[in-house]
Order: sequence, then structure tokens, then C-alpha cells
Amino acid sequence: MKQKFTSTIAGASIFISMLLLLSRGLGFIREIFFANNFGLEKDFDLYLVGAVLPVTINVIILYIGQNFFVPAFQKINSLSEDESQKYYNQSFILFIGAGTIITLLLFFFIETIIDLYMHTATIESKITATNIFRIFLFTIPFSAGISMLSALLQTVFEFKYPSISVLFLNISIISMLIIFTNVIGIYVIPVGYLIGTILQFYYLILNSRKYFKLNLIPHFRQLSQMKSVFSSSILIILLIETISQLYSIFDRYFYSRISSGGIASLNYAYLIFILPITIFSLSLATVVFPKITKALVDPSNTELERIYNESISINIFIFMPITFILFYFGDTIIKIAFERGKFLAESTSITYTALKCYSVSIVFLSVYTVLNKIFYSLNLAKVLLAITIVGITIKLILNFILVENFQQYGLATSTSISYLFFFLVSFMIINNKLKIRQKNLFFKDFFVCLINCCICFLVIFIIKNIMPIKNIIIEMTMMVLFVVLYLLNLLVIKHKSIAVFENVLQRTNLSRIIKA
Repeated sequence: MKQKFTSTIAGASIFISMLLLLSRGLGFIREIFFANNFGLEKDFDLYLVGAVLPVTINVIILYIGQNFFVPAFQKINSLSEDESQKYYNQSFILFIGAGTIITLLLFFFIETIIDLYMHTATIESKITATNIFRIFLFTIPFSAGISMLSALLQTVFEFKYPSISVLFLNISIISMLIIFTNVIGIYVIPVGYLIGTILQFYYLILNSRKYFKLNLIPHFRQLSQMKSVFSSSILIILLIETISQLYSIFDRYFYSRISSGGIASLNYAYLIFILPITIFSLSLATVVFPKITKALVDPSNTELERIYNESISINIFIFMPITFILFYFGDTIIKIAFERGKFLAESTSITYTALKCYSVSIVFLSVYTVLNKIFYSLNLAKVLLAITIVGITIKLILNFILVENFQQYGLATSTSISYLFFFLVSFMIINNKLKIRQKNLFFKDFFVCLINCCICFLVIFIIKNIMPIKNIIIEMTMMVLFVVLYLLNLLVIKHKSIAVFENVLQRTNLSRIIKA
């Protein structure tokens, strides 16, 4: 029997990559619509405050579903298909039930939670944020179901359905923005989110029925089986991921202390800041994780150090010029992406300053995404948990210190400082644990690429001042020229980062995937 294209590793990789690209594209288009329809207006701040807790819970629930259900289900299914069927039903009941309980609890404490964020806001603003919060609350049980259904379909190698289902959310929100913004205003976002979540849930229900039939009658023996899944190591990982989601919540807490539009400007700036991380660093970290884990078995440690060093070199090679582009050309990027409708030139200026505060930490965050995976490979989850707790505490303390004088820019700066902390501590621990011989590799590559970028920017600066015309086309040309000069300089000095990058490309399975 011929195997379906999307059930093979190569086929699934191509299909998921295409859908992931489409999903990110739709997500960015959604943000463009947000900027056009709401700009940095107060209503968009209220949406960000009202949505942050329910959306964060949805992200955590999705993560829990993947990490608890998939390994446990595979283990039980290898022993008995009947038992795995019961286990799936119990997991579904547990997640939907937990999501419903969380929704009910939060429903009764909405006013208290909103008042915590907006204690000095007007009654009208609190009512708007509360209503947005209420609408988002209804998505939590559906998100719990989506988490389980997606995990189930992945266990039977039907990767396409969960990937397609993600598109419903952005398509729904974008459609609602186009049709109903003038009718219901800012409520169009939570309503679109709710409709998209329900459609996503229904789509996954329809496409999972041929694999498993839901039986909502509890099987208490399976409930006791599920307790064994909650090992201390998994709970630690969950704590790490949950704490990592607190950044937005901590920033929203200072809504009342910063000027109108401040929270919105942080949202747009962080979106641009994190985009290259999601494209490059997270992909690299995902590839490095199994390679590092496999290399740890080798007592010689030669392959391990090579992979480690290459990962650092590639991140610096890619993200140093991105730092300069975001810092010096960020206003052009923001203009192209967002400056239309209610997103005015003043909005670009405010968002650009916030982006500058974020951009100085992008190299450190990019390397940390790889170091984070290595902690798991080395079974150092407890150490990583301690680092995460200290880092998020530093973020919160600096928020209180910096917000009064620097407003939203203080919040962005505190985030960058905490990312720097994550990198420095993780870097020292991993170097020591792996007994890395080239301990100064990061700093050598960092300063070579930094000096190279400074020289290239100086050349671009001189050219820009000579140019009689200054517009977006010229700015975009300067960005391209900056990158070209950066690469040419590294080629001239024959810097090893070019060779490393070429070697990594040659060792990837891209050509095999394309042929498949």
C-alpha cells in the first residue's frame, strides 16, 4: 500500500513548512490590519490587556497537550489499542474539563484581575477590557480540545490536519476585521478569535473521527494511569515553559503607568523583533537538539563541540547584521509594514524607539534558543528552571525601576536585559558542563561581526548623506547594500562563519526532501 505523502517524514516536512510559512504570513497580515484599523489607539491597548491572560493559558494548554499526551499515548498504544482508545477519551475529558473549570474560575474573578492591571483606568476602559476578557475566556475549553485533537492526529502521523487547522484562526480574524470593524470596533478581534477557535475545533473533530471515537464515560482506571505521566521532569519542563510566557503578562500590569498606545507599540515592536528568531533560531535549535543528544553518547566529545561551536557561529553570523538593520533601519521596516490607516508617522516613531530597545538583545536571544535545547539534552532541566525564575524576576524588578522614567521603553529594555542574563548564565554553565575548549569563541565571532557591521554601516552612512533624495526605496536599497557589504567583507577575510554556514547547508537534508 502506497504511503500518503503527508504521512512520510519528507512529505510532512514540506507540507508543514509550507503551511507554517502561510500561517506566519497570515499572522503578519493580521497585524497589518490591526495597525491599519486601530494604530496605537487606547482601544488596542485595552484589547492587549484583556486578551493576555486567556491567550497565555491557551498557549500553555497546547504545550501541555503535546508533551503529556503524545509520549504516554504511544507507550500505551504499543501495548494495547483498546487501552490507548480509553486513554485518549480520558485525556480529552480531563483537558476539556480542566479548561472549563479554568474558564469558570476566571469568569468569577474577571473584575479583580482587570482591576489589578488597570487600577487607575476609567470605568469605561475597565468595562471594555473586561468584555474582551470574557469573550476570550470562552476559547479556553475549545483550545483544550484542540490541544488533545492535534496531539492525537500527530500520533497517527496525520500532520496535515493540525497544520491546516491553525489557519482558521487568522483567516477568521482577518475576515472579521474586513467586514465588521466599523460595526463592533475593537470587539471584532476577540469575536474573530472565538469563531476561529470554534472552527478549528470542529475541523479537528471531523478529521479525527475516523481514527478514534469519543466516549465521554469516565474510565477511572485510565485516570490512575494518567497520574504516572506527571513525572517530576515533565512538571519542571512545564514550569519552565509556563514561566516563560509571563513576559507579556508582566508588561500588561504596567498599563496604567505608561501613556496611551505604549502597550500597543511594544506589541508591534516585539512582533518585528521576534520574527527573525522564529524563522532562523528556533529552526536551528530544533535541528541541533537531536544532534546534540546523539553526540552526547560519544565519549570523545569532538562532534559535540563542533556542533556547539557551529551553532553559535551561525547565530552570530546571521543576527549581528539583523541587529544593525533593526536598530538603524527599523523605522523603514515599520513604515512598510504598518504605517497606514490609523497607524500614523508618530506611531512609527514610538514603535521604532521600542524596537531599538529590543534589538540590542537579539544576538543573545538567538544563541540562548540553542543553549536552551542543550540544557534539555544534558538533563539540566532543574538548572534551567532556576535560571528562568531568576531571569523573569530580574525582568519584573527592572519593570518597576525603569517604567516611571522610560515608560514602555523601560519595559522593552528590561526584556533585553533579562535575555542578556539568560544568555550569559547559560553560556557559562554549558561551557563548563561540556568542557568546551574554545570558551572565547562567542566573543571572538561577536566582535569580528560587530566591527564588520560598524564598517559597513559607516560606508552606508556616507553614501546616504551624499544621496540627494531620501525615501523608502533608497532606505531599502541601503539595507540590501549593507548586507552585501557585510558578506563581502567576511568573504575577503575568509572568516570561518562563511565556511560553517556552507557546511551546514551541505549537511542538511533539503535536497533529499525536494527530491522526495
